[in-house]
Amino acid sequence: MDALNGLSDTRLARFAPRSSSGRRARRAPLLLLAALAGLAAACGERSDVQIARRILEDHRRRARVKPLPGAQVVRLRLSSPARRDGAEGTGRIEWEGPNYRETLSSAGWTIVRGIQAGKAYWTDEDGVTRVASEPVLSELVTRSYFWRRAYLFDDLERARITLGPAEGRTVSVQLTPPGGNPLLLIFSSRGELVGARSPRFDLEFQTPALFTDSSRPDARFQAEIRSTALPSDEMADAQTGGWPSRWKAARAESPLRRAGRALLVQGRIGGLPARIAVDAAADGPLRIRTDFARRLALSPQADVLGRRVTRCGPLEIGEGSSLSYPRLFCEVSDELPDGADALGGSVFFRETVVEVDPAEATVRFHDPGRWTAPPGYFRGLLDDDGDRPVAILRRGSETVRLRAGTAAGPALVLAPESARRLELAAPGTTAQGLHWGTASFPASPVLIEPDAFDPAWGDEGGLGFDLLLNFHVFLDMPRRWAYLQPLAGSP
Repeated sequence: MDALNGLSDTRLARFAPRSSSGRRARRAPLLLLAALAGLAAACGERSDVQIARRILEDHRRRARVKPLPGAQVVRLRLSSPARRDGAEGTGRIEWEGPNYRETLSSAGWTIVRGIQAGKAYWTDEDGVTRVASEPVLSELVTRSYFWRRAYLFDDLERARITLGPAEGRTVSVQLTPPGGNPLLLIFSSRGELVGARSPRFDLEFQTPALFTDSSRPDARFQAEIRSTALPSDEMADAQTGGWPSRWKAARAESPLRRAGRALLVQGRIGGLPARIAVDAAADGPLRIRTDFARRLALSPQADVLGRRVTRCGPLEIGEGSSLSYPRLFCEVSDELPDGADALGGSVFFRETVVEVDPAEATVRFHDPGRWTAPPGYFRGLLDDDGDRPVAILRRGSETVRLRAGTAAGPALVLAPESARRLELAAPGTTAQGLHWGTASFPASPVLIEPDAFDPAWGDEGGLGFDLLLNFHVFLDMPRRWAYLQPLAGSP
């Protein structure tokens, strides 16, 4: 029997009085849970923690589930929700001591994320592996904590524990593992584990082996646990690298154009001239418009994340194909800026130094191995959120993480929580005193976007090209630095 199948018998038996009436026996746990939650609120944190521990202990004892071994492999079958095309995929969750790894595969691509030697790493659809940012690490620490059932260890692996909300027919426990994000475990009135929620981690269990993964709301999928077993061999170390880019010169350049608010460069895809929008928010495969894909005779297939994907290429930039990508994964989609044939973000930022030179109306892509930082420029931190460049900006004593180089308008775009923290939430507010490293930004209007970002995870807003075009800027995500020089006459 699957080691995870024991979840089906979980019951909060200590909360359920014996009764000859089935209905009364079923309702009593709900009433008593509500009473216990009220008692915890009245008695303070100690009672709150005691009840939370009692819920977990009952879950462990009644369902006969235990923490999983120090090395384990969980295999998943993935499928699309019923409303989408019936694409399928596979998943694999594995750990060995402190190392942890998640692998998803569908429609020919494979994505890998994991923890190794205390650092997070990411392998995208094109096979490029890099060390990822602290928010990615915190998310993976939490995922590892959940899948290993570390919440059932006697010491909870030193996680902070508290009683979560009781709503209707559910009760919950919140745990925060060291280095991770808060994790909410949700139990039904019968004690079954029905959900697990944390920033960018959202599982809803229909049965102990079947769940919906809504960690990315725009890419939900179904997953079925097919097996859990001890690993057959050691987990191989991940190695950074795998860049598909090829360089015939130290740099490639294109005239700087705009497609709405997006940056637009000239290139070729499959030998055809293409107008390619550049947007730091585009963290997936190169996106190609449907009619352009037809001209390339591409035949996309649906994947489990709801995308239409295929192999395409070559992608070429610059005279004489100074920069080229012989083969890439592409998504066929019409969610592109008007006037653009394609949209790319990660394909450029992950393995080139992106230079935006407004004075000469030119965009240049530099080979990181042959590029050196220019003198006389301000320097600021640039993080790597898994194929997405992020600017670490400062206002007073507060910092904020913004997607660096997006199609956002002439405003600083913030999540509501981040705007309040920076004291920029009032209507009509103008952001002043904003710094990227030692570079000062001009006063900028603030736009609040309630549903576009995930500040609890570390995704707090966007820094558009309209603001960046006040500078001559180099975005060096491979080495995690940005270099800025204000233009003459800029605010």
